[in-house]
Amino acid sequence: MGENRKLLINGEAAFPEIIRCIENAKRSVAINMFIWRDDVIGNRMAEAVLKAADKGVSVYISIDRYGVVLEKCEECKRSFFHKQQSLPEKMKICALGQVYPQNGRPGKVKDVDTALYKRIMEHPNIEVSADVFKADHSKWYIIDDEILFLGGINVEDKENGCDINGNVYGDYMVKLSGRAYVEMFRHKLRTGGNRSDDLFFGINQKVPDRRFEMEQLYLDLIRKAETTLHITMAYFSPLRKFIKELVAAHKRGVRVTLVIPENANFQNASNRRCIRKILKATDGQAAVYLCPKMLHTKLVMNDRYISLGSTNITKKAFNQLDELNLFVKKDDSPFTKALMCSVAEDIKTSKRVCRYQEITYNPVLALAESFLV
Repeated sequence: MGENRKLLINGEAAFPEIIRCIENAKRSVAINMFIWRDDVIGNRMAEAVLKAADKGVSVYISIDRYGVVLEKCEECKRSFFHKQQSLPEKMKICALGQVYPQNGRPGKVKDVDTALYKRIMEHPNIEVSADVFKADHSKWYIIDDEILFLGGINVEDKENGCDINGNVYGDYMVKLSGRAYVEMFRHKLRTGGNRSDDLFFGINQKVPDRRFEMEQLYLDLIRKAETTLHITMAYFSPLRKFIKELVAAHKRGVRVTLVIPENANFQNASNRRCIRKILKATDGQAAVYLCPKMLHTKLVMNDRYISLGSTNITKKAFNQLDELNLFVKKDDSPFTKALMCSVAEDIKTSKRVCRYQEITYNPVLALAESFLV
């Protein structure tokens, strides 16, 4: 099934492919999304959904209520589905805006029930769940039970090139074509099982008998690394067990490479604190890179496996949020080659840091972030 896997690099590649598949759907479309802004790409996605629904396609959209805080505190500050906010939500939005001031962004923005929004909400073939607080950070689409898209890209303009201040974004989606992939994914959602050596899904779920598994799966990749270990991570908290395992991998001769955004939109102090600790513990031998792009990527790979999806290395991701990652075996397929080329390009454009003293951060902000993330 390897030839039916396609890597979509950044929103410029992902959105046109996803929109084309939605517009060409014949029977059903299911969308699970964390953030869906009322911006250019948010409206274009809504138009694609309407086009499918107008043809008789059954559409189900689940947009997590948890995402409204981030939708309203940065970028255009307009949510496509969450038009009203509660007082606690408004307080969180205000607090985040104070901690992470966004230069060049508008002030308070009032959401309105646009004509496009009304058509979506009133359409007989479209069902929307937007008011449930699930703490579901995963992003996926299923088209006609034959195509599955998954990864880390939200529906928002900044994922489609750059943010409102011109900072270039980087992230991935994966297109899996074939009913077998969709059935495997749905079985995983239902039972928590279904794993193969070639490809499997890692999922965090708030379910008593299977709970959260992504932390262990990431740790397994680190512990089983033999010669190489690469991590590109948007948000990387200095969790003790991860720092311990990364240092242990280095000491047993593994080439450890870490790439983070030089200036993350959130959690930048925590990111830098984490990288500083790893550099200090490895005497500057870990290959640490600061990328000028805002890498929204969540990628961990060792000698044998690649994992990419929605899961950051943070306490919140491991213990509170529903998450979804794809795990595939490394091979000579176009998928693996495309990913390795993309990783090499990110490293090429990044700055390597060898001395931990070069990594500076705000300790007060890092402490605050340790409670938030």
